[in-house]
Amino acid sequence: MVANGVHILISLALVVLLFRSERPEPYLIAALAAAGPDIDTFVFRPLVELGYVEGVLWMHRGLTHSLLAGIALTVLLAAFGPWRAAAVGFGSHVLLDFLSGGVRPFAPFDPTLYGVSVDWLLLNMLISIIAVTVILGGLLGMKYDLGQQVVSRAPETTPERSR
Repeated sequence: MVANGVHILISLALVVLLFRSERPEPYLIAALAAAGPDIDTFVFRPLVELGYVEGVLWMHRGLTHSLLAGIALTVLLAAFGPWRAAAVGFGSHVLLDFLSGGVRPFAPFDPTLYGVSVDWLLLNMLISIIAVTVILGGLLGMKYDLGQQVVSRAPETTPERSR
């Protein structure tokens, strides 16, 4: 299981890499979209325990981790910021959960669990290290404008050479 903080960190790192935005909206939208699929642990668990709903779609990594939920969340968050950032946040969440036990991407049409199981502690540590490094590098790059290349030319005239 990947920690929510790690989901948010990797979505922020991807926004830094893909968009290099100086505005806050893409970062906020990506963070919300990365945390969104795990709302099932707060909303669906009480409903299951009280007997209102049942089945694998209402369990963790069920309906809220599907492509259908991803489209709905992306459309909802697109009202507040760039839809691409929402798609990146949601997609990174589902991909990491795919690597750490599996998801049901085609729910509610197909309740099959797809995925692999990688050691969750190792995955959390590795992703966190990579995400923090990318975020810090991106912030430094934006501050010092490392993306802009400096073109130097040789002085053409004698007065230019003496300056």
